[in-house]
Amino acid sequence: MAGIVLAASLLTACAGLTQGGGGHDPEVYPNLDLRMGTPEDNGQADLLYELLVGEIAGHMGELQVSLDHYLRAAKRSDDPGVAERATRIALFSGDREKALPAAQRWVALDGDSLEARQVLAAMLVNDDQPDAAVPHLERVLERMEAVEGDGLGLLVNILSRAQHGAAAVKAMEQVAAKRPDDASVQLALGSLALQQDQPHAAVAATERALRIDPDLREASVLRARAIQRTGDREASLQAMEDLVERYPDDLDLRVNYGRLLLQEERFADARTQFEAVVAERGDDADMLYTLGLINIEMEQYSEAERYLEQLLKIGQRAGEARYYLGRIAELTGDAQRAVDFYEEVDRGEYRQESMIRAARLRGEMGQVNEAREALTRLRETSDNPRLQVETYLSEAQLLRETRDYRAGMELLDKALESHPDHLELLYARALMAERLDRIDQLEEDLNRILEQDPDNPAALNALGYTLADRTDRFEEAYDYISRAYEQRPDDAAIIDSMGWVLYRLGRLDEAESHLRRAYGKMEDGEIASNLAQVLWERGEREEALDILEAALERDPDHERLLRLKERLNP
Repeated sequence: MAGIVLAASLLTACAGLTQGGGGHDPEVYPNLDLRMGTPEDNGQADLLYELLVGEIAGHMGELQVSLDHYLRAAKRSDDPGVAERATRIALFSGDREKALPAAQRWVALDGDSLEARQVLAAMLVNDDQPDAAVPHLERVLERMEAVEGDGLGLLVNILSRAQHGAAAVKAMEQVAAKRPDDASVQLALGSLALQQDQPHAAVAATERALRIDPDLREASVLRARAIQRTGDREASLQAMEDLVERYPDDLDLRVNYGRLLLQEERFADARTQFEAVVAERGDDADMLYTLGLINIEMEQYSEAERYLEQLLKIGQRAGEARYYLGRIAELTGDAQRAVDFYEEVDRGEYRQESMIRAARLRGEMGQVNEAREALTRLRETSDNPRLQVETYLSEAQLLRETRDYRAGMELLDKALESHPDHLELLYARALMAERLDRIDQLEEDLNRILEQDPDNPAALNALGYTLADRTDRFEEAYDYISRAYEQRPDDAAIIDSMGWVLYRLGRLDEAESHLRRAYGKMEDGEIASNLAQVLWERGEREEALDILEAALERDPDHERLLRLKERLNP
């Protein structure tokens, strides 16, 4: 074990250690006993000198000086410890060019040292010399097998750290080629290839392993993982399906298969796998949570609640469970129940979003003051700028929805004092300014956004639409909207803006075409009012009124629709 730990530390250095500043590493420079007796000749005296200077230089942080003296000492000495020390210093200082001959000297002096051969093999692989590394890897494997150690695991550990992945796999392939009937060697090769991001090589190795031993489960699992990494999703799914059918009691296989199915958005099939796991491991919090989310995705809310409530019973992932129970209540129209769940989330990653959602719902239920107080508390007790902005935006949206535009404007003025030039706050204030007929403020805020982000499609569209709708600067409006349209030609709101500015420019055919396209994408009240207006002016009055009435049925309080109805059908 000590040898493996030592080798691992050296391999880490081999993978990229840099010089450690002006000090010395106690592992590289332990207290060395330099008592060598009386020199018998000049050679021994020279060796003693090299060692002494090298040691002193190392303790003073002069690594390059220390290394040079130790390299000379290693050439003079037959003591493998000196060559080992030279190797360590070279690796620690990041000098791989000098580390390689030092390690070769170490192996030459102590060919039975596992550590020496591991380090040299790793350096040769990193130097793209896999052929030269193979004899050392084989010696390591033979020595480990002689003492019934995990030689293959050690080889994979050595080679998985190599920076030159292709050379590492090539070296292991040569080791495996000399053991053609050993499935475990092929499995080790497959594992290494996958770790070195060579999935095709991993597939080939695992298939060779399975030809030798068709019942080697680890090879089957690794093969499926490798196929997935090749990008062949169908083959990967088929491989995992075959495995689950073959080993139906292996719950880990079912989990892995279920995750693959989730990636393919095959939610029902994934649910089947996870349900089988929960049937055996009823208190598996991760599986219960996953099943809750899958059922939400599938709009199976009762089933989702069952799994999430089980999490509450076992006291696991409670915050997340309450958050998603709140989401379910919100989706099913039970606002008060949603608020109750959200406000019970008192910690974790969903706490802040839960508080914001609860406040929004309180606003929708007419509890505006309570909602604002909750958002203010959350804002004032947080030092997170992103959260502070989010609470300002949520509160502003609440005030906009309740048509308290002046209060909304005051709030956003305050927000921008604390967060000047924040794009989302500027955009929100611009929209609020439009409600107050403060077109000058809208222009100022949107232009401040465009100064920071000249191609911001939302700002370009909002500015262009407002100029088209509220001023006679139609050509300027067309320019802004065109720039937004170039970026998002399929955005319903931008298509609507283009249709509206074309209408204002008198290009009714083009206007109708764009507005019909926008309305087909999103049956929004604003788009409906614009399309109805154009159709009315083109003489298609029955269709215009039909669109208007249908839109009012969906949104009976829409101000623009109501104004148009009064104008067209007083």
